[in-house]
Amino acid sequence: MKEEKYWVLLSKKLAGEATPAELEELQYLVSINPEWKANMETLTELWTSEPVKTTTTSQKAEDAYLAHINRLKGSNPDFEENEAAAEVNADLPATEQEAQPFYKRWYMYAAAAAVIIALVIMNPFSSSDNKGAQEKENQLNEISIRPGSRTKIQLPDGSQVWVNSGSKLTYEGTFSGTNREVYLNGEAYFDVVKDAAHPFIVHTSGIDIKVLGTAFNVKAYKADPTIEATLIHGSIEVINKNQPDAPRIMLKPHEKLVYNKSLAGDTKEIPAAATIRQEPDASPITIKPLAKNIADTTIAETAWVYNKLVFEDERFEELVLRMERWYDLKINIDNDKLKNFRISGSFVNETVEEALKELKLLVPFNYSISKNEIKIMRK
Repeated sequence: MKEEKYWVLLSKKLAGEATPAELEELQYLVSINPEWKANMETLTELWTSEPVKTTTTSQKAEDAYLAHINRLKGSNPDFEENEAAAEVNADLPATEQEAQPFYKRWYMYAAAAAVIIALVIMNPFSSSDNKGAQEKENQLNEISIRPGSRTKIQLPDGSQVWVNSGSKLTYEGTFSGTNREVYLNGEAYFDVVKDAAHPFIVHTSGIDIKVLGTAFNVKAYKADPTIEATLIHGSIEVINKNQPDAPRIMLKPHEKLVYNKSLAGDTKEIPAAATIRQEPDASPITIKPLAKNIADTTIAETAWVYNKLVFEDERFEELVLRMERWYDLKINIDNDKLKNFRISGSFVNETVEEALKELKLLVPFNYSISKNEIKIMRK
C-alpha cells in the first residue's frame, strides 16, 4: 500500500539510509498526498533536533528497541521481530548491513518500529476487521490555501488540480466509491482524468458540476455574489442545487456559466453590498461565450493558473476583491462611483503598489496604505 511504503521510505530517510531514488519516490508520494507533508516535516524536525545527552549504554538501547517490538507483538500476535528491519535494510548490500555499528542500526530499526506502530494505530493488521480500512477510505482530505498563495496537487485518481488563494478543497479518501467527489470553497482549475465508470463531481454551495474527463475552472468563493464554471475542453454537466428537478445544463468548450446567488435566493453567504443588481425575473443562471482564438494563459478565468491576474471589462469593485486574495491584504473603496468603473488589463509580477499606480491611469482615484490595509478614495 502507498501509505505503508511512505512510512518505510520516511524511516529510511530519517535513519540516513535512503538512496536518491528512494528520496525521489518519497517526495512523489508526498506530492500526491499533500496531507502527509506536515507529518513528514514534524517527524524530520523531531528526528534532527539535538538529543539530550545521556549515559545510555548499548544494552539499554537494545532494551528500548525490544520494548518497541514487544508493543508491536501485543498489538499484532502475527508480527515478526525482523519485519521492521527487513524492509528498511532491504536495499543495502549484505556486507554493508553487517558493517553497520549496532547504535546506527538501532536508530534505523527504532524508526521503522515507531512508524509501524503508527500504522498499527491507523490501519490495524487484522484482516477480519475492515473497519479501519473503511474509515481510511471515508476520511476527508482538506487542502486550504492562504491568501496570496496558489498550489497544484494531484488527486488519488491522477487528476491535476490548481487551487487558488483563499480557497479550500476537500475530497474523500481514495476515490474508491462510485463517484469521485470533491468539495470546493474558492477557486480551482481541474484537469480531470477520464473514467466513464466513475464520474467526477465538484460540489459548491449553489451548483454541482459533473464531468467524465475534461479541463475547467470553478470560482465559488462564499463571499462572492456569483459562482462561475468555465469550460476549456471536454464537457461538463451543471446541476442547480436549489432546483434539483430543473433540466441540467451542458456546457460546451469555451463557455462560462454564471450562477447568481441572489437571484437563486441563496444570499446567506454573501454581503448585501456584494449582490449583483439585475431584473427580478432574470434567470439565476446565464451562459457566456469566451473568445476561442486566445491562449489559456490570457483567458481571464484561467490566467491565474499561470500566475497572471487578468481582468476584462471587470467592475473595479470586483477586481479589488480579487486583488485582496492575490496580494493577501485588505482594500476599502469609499466611493460608490469608483466601484462601478469597468476596466481591462493584467498583472504579472507587479507589486501591489505598482498595480495601484497602473490602475490610477484607468480610474481616477488616490490611495493610502497603512500596514496591511489600503484605502482608495476618489480624486
